[in-house]
Amino acid sequence: MQTIVEAMAAAAVEGTRGHTFLRSDGTERTLSFAELDREARRVGAGLRALGLAPGERVALVIPDPETFVLAFLGAMTVGLVPVPMYPPPSLSKLDAYAETLLHVLRAAGASLLVAPHAQLEMLAPLMDELASHDTAGARPRAIDAEAIPRADALEHAVSPDDIALLQFTSGSTSAPKGVTITHRQLAANAHAIMHDGLGAHGDRDVGVSWLPLYHDMGLIGFVVAPFFCRVPVVFIPTSTFVRRPTVWLKTIHERRGTITFAPNFAFALATRSIQDRHMTGWDLSCLRVAGCGAEPISAEVMQAFGAKFASVGFDVRAIMPAYGMAEATLAVTFGKPGAELHVDRVCAAELKAGRAEPLTPGATNGTSSVDVVACGRPLAGFAVEVRDEAGSVAPPRVVGEIWVRGPSLASGYYGDAERTAATFQHGWLRTGDLGYAADGALFVSGRAKDLIIINGRNYLPQDLEALASRVDGVRFGQVVAIGVPMGAEGEPRAEGLVIVAETARSLEEQAALRSAIAAKVYEATGLVASEIVFIQRGTLPKTSSGKVRRGETRARFEDGTLELARGGGASIPPGSTAGLAAEE
Repeated sequence: MQTIVEAMAAAAVEGTRGHTFLRSDGTERTLSFAELDREARRVGAGLRALGLAPGERVALVIPDPETFVLAFLGAMTVGLVPVPMYPPPSLSKLDAYAETLLHVLRAAGASLLVAPHAQLEMLAPLMDELASHDTAGARPRAIDAEAIPRADALEHAVSPDDIALLQFTSGSTSAPKGVTITHRQLAANAHAIMHDGLGAHGDRDVGVSWLPLYHDMGLIGFVVAPFFCRVPVVFIPTSTFVRRPTVWLKTIHERRGTITFAPNFAFALATRSIQDRHMTGWDLSCLRVAGCGAEPISAEVMQAFGAKFASVGFDVRAIMPAYGMAEATLAVTFGKPGAELHVDRVCAAELKAGRAEPLTPGATNGTSSVDVVACGRPLAGFAVEVRDEAGSVAPPRVVGEIWVRGPSLASGYYGDAERTAATFQHGWLRTGDLGYAADGALFVSGRAKDLIIINGRNYLPQDLEALASRVDGVRFGQVVAIGVPMGAEGEPRAEGLVIVAETARSLEEQAALRSAIAAKVYEATGLVASEIVFIQRGTLPKTSSGKVRRGETRARFEDGTLELARGGGASIPPGSTAGLAAEE
C-alpha cells in the first residue's frame, strides 16, 4: 500500500485536477496535484534546511488552509512529524488557550513552532513561560508560517512504519493526548475511507470542506485521503463558514460538490440560519454524500436538514452517518452511500437501563422514546464489538462500551505508556463510548465518562443538553449538563444535575428562562435541576474541534470560574427536591 508521500507523487501526473483554496477576501487559488506535490516538497526541504532532522516534531498553528496544507504535507515528505494545533481563538481567551498549547508542545517535544507572524507575537509570552518552567530550558524555535524558506526537494525515503504525525485528541474528557499515527496506519485509513467507505473516483467526485484542518475529520478526510483517489477538494476557511454558514452549501452548488462532511451542529446551523432567499437558484442534486460524524448525531437534525433542502434538489439519502476517532486515525464505520437514514426508535427508560428496546414505528404506546441513528458498519479490515463491564461481548441491543480493532489503529499515545496501556489492549481500542449493535449496524448512545448518575439511574448528558437547547433564549447546542455532588461538606452527598447554558437574555428575562428549562427537563425525565447557570456568549469550554468539555465545565463550576452572564447563576431554593428524580 502506498504511503501518503508516494500517493502525492503518483497523483502528480494529473495536469488539471487539484485543490482549490477559497480565501476570506473572496479570492482563490487552485493548485494541481502536480503543483501541490512540488510545492510541498520544496516547503519540506526548507524546513529541513533550518537544521531539523527526520523524526523531529513540528507544531503547526496555521489557520490558513493553503499554508497549512503545504506545511503539513511538506513536513511528511522529508520525514518530519507534523503536530497540527488549533490557533488561539482570541486575545480574551488566551489564558485558557495557553494551558493547552503548553501541554501539547511539552508532550510532543516539538522542536519548531510554525504560525503566522501576528500569532507568534501573541504567543511569545507563552513560549517564554514554557522555557522558564522546563528544567532543560526547552523552547521550540518559532518561524513565520508565511516565511517558511523554500529549497530544492530532498530525496528522503519514508518507511511505512515511520511516524507520520502526532494527532492530539480534542480533550473532551481529559487533557489532550498525542495519538501516534504511522504512515502505514494513515494509508490504511485513507484507503478504507475513499475506496470502501465512499467508493470515490477522481473523475466524478469533488470534495467541499470548511472543517478545521487541525482536527482529524478535516485533516485525514480532506487533506490526506483524497490523494489516494485523486479527488479534488475545495477548501473553505473555517472562519468564513462560522460567519456565513450559507457559504458551505452555496459552494457545493457552485462547484458541483459530491462529497462533504460535518458534525451534527453544522447541519443544525445550516437548517436554522439559511433562508429561502439564500437558496434561490441553488441545485444540490450533485451532492451524493453528506457525511456526519465527530459528535452525537441527532435524527431530528438530520431529518430537518433533509426536509429543508429537498426543495433545491438535496436527496436525504445522501446523509451518511459515520463513527470514528483520532485513536483509529479517523474512520471506523460508515453508512452505505445512497441508503435511507437508519433510525432506531427505542424505549427511553430501557435505554437508560442498558437495553435498546425497539418500539413500534409510528407509535410509542404512551412510552417515552429515543431516536438513535445507526452509524453504519465497520470499514473493510475493521472489527467493532460492544462489551460489558466484564469485557465480554454484549448480546445485540444491550448497551456497553465500544471496542475497535483495525489496520489503522494508532500505535498509542506519544510518550505516555500508562494511558496507552489503559486504552490499547491486546490489539483492541477501548473507545470509552457507549453503544449497542443491532441489525448489523453500530448505534452510539453516549460516553461512559460523561454519564450522570442520580438515585442509581443513568442519564446521558446529551439528552439533557438537547432538551435545554430547544428552549427559546438558549443558544442552540451551547449547553452542558453535568452531575455534581450536592450538599454540605461532611454530610452525605448525592449527585445533582447542573445545567450550564449560554444566553444573551437580560437579567429580567433569565428567571423565566430558567423556569422554562427546568420545566422542559422535568417533563421529559422527571429530574429537577439542582442549578441552572447562565454564562456569557462564547465562553462554554470546548475542545479544538468544537465539542463541549464537560469535565472542564464541571471544574469551573466547582471553583467558581465560569464567566457568568449578568445575573447568570442561581440555585434552586433550599428545601426543594433539587437533584432528585421525581417518583413515577
